[in-house]
This record gives sequence, structure tokens and C-alpha cells, in this order.
Amino acid sequence: MTGSRITALLAGAFMLFGPGGALAQSADPLKAAEERQASMKQQGKDMEAVKAYLDGKAELPAAQTAADDLDKAIAKIPSLAPAGTGMDKLPGKSWAKPAIWSEPDKFQAAHKNAQAKADALNAAVKGGDKAAITAAFGDMGKSGCGGCHTDFREKKT
Repeated sequence: MTGSRITALLAGAFMLFGPGGALAQSADPLKAAEERQASMKQQGKDMEAVKAYLDGKAELPAAQTAADDLDKAIAKIPSLAPAGTGMDKLPGKSWAKPAIWSEPDKFQAAHKNAQAKADALNAAVKGGDKAAITAAFGDMGKSGCGGCHTDFREKKT
């Protein structure tokens, strides 16, 4: 097999399976939306674990694990938003706004920003400086999570 053919096969496999080695999302739109929601809930728990450390209710290693998990989860967000999984297609089951797909450049920019905030939080937590963690935590919540949720997620009623 030639090098270019191997490269093409690997690129195709990466597109199908993503960096984790498994299909990036379910072929069933409802299941894909549920997987996205489960990931977002876990991200919330990771943020809570960092907050618990900041509040003196948890130890640094737990916050470090959570910040690392959050950083990895944020990286997967685009793969968790396949077309057909928004609130317009799954009313009452999905709260993802159609803007994710109608404004993909804006969504990608928001994701890139959220990833940068998650990277910064992870680095701060690894460093252990509470002042730096507090600043990065606030920025992650406001500009990282909030930067996507404001434009791309409808509030549940």
C-alpha cells in the first residue's frame, strides 16, 4: 500500500471514528442529543468539583481530575452536535438552537473560545494557585460555557 493511500485511509478512519476510536455520535438523532446532554451534565459536575475545591470542600487532586476531564470533554463538543439533533427537529427533547448548524463559523469560534478557557482552567488547577484557579474558573463559566449557551442553547422551561 502506498503512503498516500495509507494516509487517506487513516484520515477517513479519523473522520468516522474521531480521536477516541469509536463513532463520534449515534446515528439516531434522539440518542445523539441525549449523549450531548449527558456530556454537558458531566461538564457541569466537573465545574462543580473545581468549585468545591475553591470553596474548601474538596482536595486539589479531585479538582485536577475534574479540570482535566472538562478540558477533554470540551474538545469533543463539535462531534456531539450532528445535524438533525436540534430543538427544531427534536422539540422538547433537545435545546440546541438551530444556529449551531445555520451559523457554523460562529459555533466553531465559540467552541474554540471555550476550549481556550478550558485549557486555561486546566493549567491553573494543575498549578494549584487558588487565585489563578478562581480567575480561570470565572472566565470559563462566563465566557467559555456562557459563550456557547447564550447563542446556541435554549433555556429549558
